[in-house]
Amino acid sequence: MQNLTHDHINALLPPRPDNSHKMTFGHVLNIAGSIHYRGAAYLSSISALRVGAGYVTLASSPSVCDSVSALTPNVVTLPLLTQMTAKYDNNAPNTDLLATQIQTARWQTIDLQAIDKMAVLQLDDKLNQASVISIGSGLSIGQSTDQLSVNFSRSRNYLDNSSLGNKKHHNSDSDDLSVPNGNSEFFYALLTQLQANPNPVIFDADALNFISRLLHPGNIATTSITLPKHSIITPHPKELSRLLNLDVSEIQAKRVHYTNMAAKQLNAVVVLKGKHTVISDGEQVFINPTGNSALAKAGTGDVLTGMIAGFCAQGVSPIDAACLGVYLHGLAGDIAAEDLSQYGMLASDLLNYIPRAILQVLSV
Repeated sequence: MQNLTHDHINALLPPRPDNSHKMTFGHVLNIAGSIHYRGAAYLSSISALRVGAGYVTLASSPSVCDSVSALTPNVVTLPLLTQMTAKYDNNAPNTDLLATQIQTARWQTIDLQAIDKMAVLQLDDKLNQASVISIGSGLSIGQSTDQLSVNFSRSRNYLDNSSLGNKKHHNSDSDDLSVPNGNSEFFYALLTQLQANPNPVIFDADALNFISRLLHPGNIATTSITLPKHSIITPHPKELSRLLNLDVSEIQAKRVHYTNMAAKQLNAVVVLKGKHTVISDGEQVFINPTGNSALAKAGTGDVLTGMIAGFCAQGVSPIDAACLGVYLHGLAGDIAAEDLSQYGMLASDLLNYIPRAILQVLSV
């Protein structure tokens, strides 16, 4: 076990040859964001560029892609196929048309904005082209337009039983159709597709919760899941507790032990976030000394995921990319707090301090 230092981090920084082009520094495919977490897609994409990645493609729902494109011209977007459903509109005006026509008029097609599992086919070429794949920042488990509930059978009964002489009245809130699993079916299809991918894959946020569901269905431990080779996971203590099926208090009491255990069990680099972030590949363990309470704010974890992905894209090994990302992320937070205070720094501010953190390390 060793503490990360300026000298160590300086030695890990990838070279920047003058005779280069954007693909010299790699392509990040960032699968992130959802209707309520569009900012996560932005933060994780831009931070990858801030540490030197040459190219970032954001793959997400069309609304997320549109939002990120409106914020920055620096990220290429790939809108993915989304799930569609129907909603019964009880407030639609009545008419003198035949009942069947009235019924049809009252059903509206709705885009749930959750990614359809068939979107994996859209990603096939990108998965092969990318130098690194990051998954999960803002990729909500329960994503849907209004968090609608499913009631296919009741709605089908309505269509089957309604007639001119037998009209049933419905509450629009209770008779919506939607998909209960949000992005989960897409994630499971993607995880299957990634099994043979030789490049690093970073799992963050709700991607870790999807993995937990596979590891412990019904809270019964199983080892049926295999992560792709060269995987990195970036859990906070609660997420690691779900992965290991342990209490958070146990995790926090023995952070190094359980980080190392998770790395061995999942055959992945594990970054356990928090004060003195722990990084392990199951053999080597590193403790990070940088960072402060300014980083205890929504969105900073998305920045960290992008930074690690950006270094992986440049050919840095997963364990070294994790060390670089964690140390510089904390250092950027330290520099930002000097200017903005630990109270006032935002995750979006952190993006502007990443270059200053790198400059400070390069000056060693």
